[in-house]
Amino acid sequence: MSGPDAGGLPPLFTGVRRAWLAVLVVLGLGQAAIGMAMAWAMIRLQESVDPSTSRWALLTMVLAAFAVGALRVNERVVAERLGQHYVREVRRELLRSVLTPGDSSSLGITVARTTNDLTSVRNWVAQGVAPMVVAVPLIAGVLVALTLLDWRLAAVALVPLALLAAGLMFWAREAYAKSRALRRTRGAMASRIAETVTASDAILAAGGGHRELRNLDEVSARVADRAVDRAGTLGLIRATGVVASTLVGMLVAAVGTLGHVDAAVIVAAMAIAAIAAPPIMDLGRVVEFRQSFLAARAVLAPTLQHAALRRAARVEHRDRSSELTVPDTDALVHIQLPELLERAVIARGGNRYVLQGDPAATELAVNRILGLALPPGHLTDHVRIAGLNIAEAESRETRELVGVARAGTAFERGRLLRAARYRRPDLDADAARDLLYRVGLPDSSLPEGHRTQLRRGGSPLTVDQRARLSLARALYGEPELLILDRIENDLSSSGKDMLVDLVCEYPGVVLLIGCEHVCAALDPEPVSVMHVDGDVRTDPTDWAEDEDASRPAASPHRAG
Repeated sequence: MSGPDAGGLPPLFTGVRRAWLAVLVVLGLGQAAIGMAMAWAMIRLQESVDPSTSRWALLTMVLAAFAVGALRVNERVVAERLGQHYVREVRRELLRSVLTPGDSSSLGITVARTTNDLTSVRNWVAQGVAPMVVAVPLIAGVLVALTLLDWRLAAVALVPLALLAAGLMFWAREAYAKSRALRRTRGAMASRIAETVTASDAILAAGGGHRELRNLDEVSARVADRAVDRAGTLGLIRATGVVASTLVGMLVAAVGTLGHVDAAVIVAAMAIAAIAAPPIMDLGRVVEFRQSFLAARAVLAPTLQHAALRRAARVEHRDRSSELTVPDTDALVHIQLPELLERAVIARGGNRYVLQGDPAATELAVNRILGLALPPGHLTDHVRIAGLNIAEAESRETRELVGVARAGTAFERGRLLRAARYRRPDLDADAARDLLYRVGLPDSSLPEGHRTQLRRGGSPLTVDQRARLSLARALYGEPELLILDRIENDLSSSGKDMLVDLVCEYPGVVLLIGCEHVCAALDPEPVSVMHVDGDVRTDPTDWAEDEDASRPAASPHRAG
């Protein structure tokens, strides 16, 4: 996978895409060559007195017309393949940035980026870059052909092309500004819609449905106004291409007539100019796609670059963490979070720890344990589980060692059994079924058993059932460290009693957060209490030299 280029997006001219671009160049040259063959056939048709020669010339022109059509079809296919291949890479990088710890993008913004912005990127590559790659050699070939016929015809054909270039440069800046304004308004509308849908129950309960619709109408009106405003500029740009392509044919005919050029040559020149007309009109649309792409890149590039900075910070932290040593090599779990935990956690199998503190701080502590958030400045976290440094571990190794059950967990789309096995898909499915039965999710209690399809974060499960599924996922494979983060808040009374039994029987280390019922039931079991404190800033790229500068808190991370 290629990294971002200087513009912030993955490079276009690399790998298999170079070959496709070369094919487009060949297609452009091929159309120019066919145009020359058609011109030759027309001249032969005009000059010939032999019926057989005329028939061959006519057949050549017909075949040339079909050949141009075939090349245009292949041009469109290759261009679409090029655009789809590139946008797939950009989409993957975008989703990778969202999955990189420290991302704070809202749902609406993410949806807008993966739809509107990526559509603009695809359009630019497929309908902007590709037509240019074809048009340049094609127009160059047409000019060469006109020069061979009569240099004056080539000279006059350059005039509309120069006017086209001037017109496109004139309108490009305005088109870019209007495209950016429209994109910002669309992003705001997408965020408002996503947040309204998310809070729909609360909105309806408060009787605010009409107010939200009125607010949405206002945003929609702004989107419509800016879209219409941009359409005027884009119409001018397209019109410039149409005018230029029309003028090429008209001026070639006019100069040929006024310059007393042979009639056969004029007809051939007009046929050649006709072949150049579609790519010249396409150039008028290229600027439209280019400005939309630039507006999209202005949004996408910082996102990808910021994610790259976060990944680089993680690598730097991993290198520092690898140099630390563990004082107690027999401990199953060793957790040291500077400026967050009051002291290190050194635990063996069967130990129970309780984290107490502000919800944001305890959430940050869990994320730093999992390696999903980094300490501020040049501090270094040290988390070892079963002798493995989490900062150096692969995600597969981390999920084998740590299981997390959190209240409000949203599940990925798919079957319930798959959700239970998500951490350890390598383990036996029968063991997952037995575990689902232990947590109170037997096959008979679900609409379609363990094959029930989960949608929209966990529907059709109830809150209690989702909490039990989160617990089953965390317990699956008996990881060395089990983290229960306010999971009992989503459990029914019977679910809380079940949770107590599971915690008492669990052979590994259990970290409890906001589980008062379990803690009370464990008493007089030996339970160590750890207090969590500290700043909740998590993004290492946000730490300025001034340690008192305020920064936003990290976005919640869904785990399980």
